Formats: sequence, structure tokens, C-alpha cells
Amino acid sequence: MYSVSNIEVDAVPFLDTVTRAAARDGLVSEEARLHFDKERGDKKLIVVAAVPRSGSTFLANTLCELTKLPYFRLSSGHSTNEHDLYLPALCLMNRYGCVSQLHVKGTFHNAALMRTFGIKPILLVRQIDDVVVSLMHDLRQKAQMPDFGTGLNGYSFLWQDPSTKDMTDERLIDMIIDLAIPWFANYYVSWYRLCEQGAVEALWVTYEKMMGDKEVTLREILDFLGLPEIDIDRDLLDRRYSTFREGRRGRGSWILSAEQRARIRAHFSYYPGIDFGKYGV
Repeated sequence: MYSVSNIEVDAVPFLDTVTRAAARDGLVSEEARLHFDKERGDKKLIVVAAVPRSGSTFLANTLCELTKLPYFRLSSGHSTNEHDLYLPALCLMNRYGCVSQLHVKGTFHNAALMRTFGIKPILLVRQIDDVVVSLMHDLRQKAQMPDFGTGLNGYSFLWQDPSTKDMTDERLIDMIIDLAIPWFANYYVSWYRLCEQGAVEALWVTYEKMMGDKEVTLREILDFLGLPEIDIDRDLLDRRYSTFREGRRGRGSWILSAEQRARIRAHFSYYPGIDFGKYGV
């Protein structure tokens, strides 16, 4: 026996499950899907598939407290650097259920695994100008941490190099626009296309809505997840929000220059058929 997040798992059945589930080029067979459905029972695997700096830590922690499910990363690394679901982690937590906060993109690989494990992702997004400014401040804070520049506390799409410590805010924002915004464009487009094609059943939630009408938004999320019976504890909600440092909405529009805002939107101009307005772009 071995333990993960205080959960003991028998190694042989676990490895056997992973082996069977890895059929068909790493996806899963119908036999495996039925096995997972039976093993999971009424437990939920909840994935908050979020863009960075969108309040996903707050949402994941709140869902853990409301559902009484453990928090567990369902990617292949215990960091913010992974963009794909990890099959062994899914198998491990399937019988227990969990809440996971991930920066996963909408690949067909992820969609297949979500269907197999009964996952309906919550796609948490935020107004893109505010995200850029928040990333800039986040880099400033992380630059004071001992492991800054090691890849242990960053984002895979934006390497935190020590040389950024000496950049002006304007220069750092320019770097974020050039290096990080393409990842955001791919995130939005990938999930939009999967939803458009019916490959996943997802709920889009904006940071602005979540912070504006907290209880109503959480109720919508719980109903979407098939958990309408859960009561939302007002005291719990007040405590969660009192400790959450909410970013000022709309600050990107007055901190970023008109030229910077135009450069951000240029990355999304390659997809004229998608209305990015509702996603804060």
C-alpha cells in the first residue's frame, strides 16, 4: 500500500487499471469507461480549467469546502506548468473524487479523458487586459521568492528569468504580450472549438461575474456539476471571500497603452469567426 494526499491505494489494482485504460494510443476503451463509471459511483472529478490570474485558486478551494472533496492536481506535475490531464492521476482519484485547478487546454486528448471520467470542466476566464496587468504584478511578487527563475513557481508559457527583475513595468508588459498572449489565444480557441463541436460539456464562467454575484455564480456551478442538493453556507462564503485578494477589475484599460491593447487583440484577429467579446477579449 502507498499513500497519496492521505489516501491509501492498493498498488496492483491501480496499476492494472492504468494499463487497461491506456489502450488505444493512450486513450480509453469502452470497457474501461464502464469500469470507471462503476468505480466512481456518485463521486465527482471537478476540473477548473482556468486561465492564470482568474481567481481559480479561490474557486477550487471554495468548491473543496462546499463538496467536501479533496484537492488534487490531475496533471503530470505538481506545478502550474502542465496543460494536459494525466491518466494515472485520473485513475488514482476516480474512486474518491477531487477538485483540481489546472491550466489545461482544450485538446482532443483532454476531451476524450474528460468524457471517459465524467468530467464537465468549468472554464474560468478573465478580461484579458486585466490578466496582463495581473501577470505583471505576479512576476514582480515571484521575483522576491528564492526559487524564482527555476521553473518551480511559474508558467510554462512565460519563463521567469532573473533578468526580468530589472525590467520597467512597461517593458515587462511588452514581454508578456509577446510571449504569453499567444498561449491565451490558443486556450480560448481550443476550448471554443471543442464546445462548438460538442466534444465536451463545459461551463464558461468569467472572473467578473464570479466576483460580482458570488452566491448566484456558485449555485450555477454546482447545478452544472449535478450537485443541486449542496447548500451554500453564507458564513463559509463570507470567510472565503474575506481572505481572497480580489484584483481590481478594469485596471488594465487604464494601465495599458492603446498600442499595447491593440497588440493584444492582434493575436486574436486570426480567428474572425469567434466572438471573443464574451470572454473579456
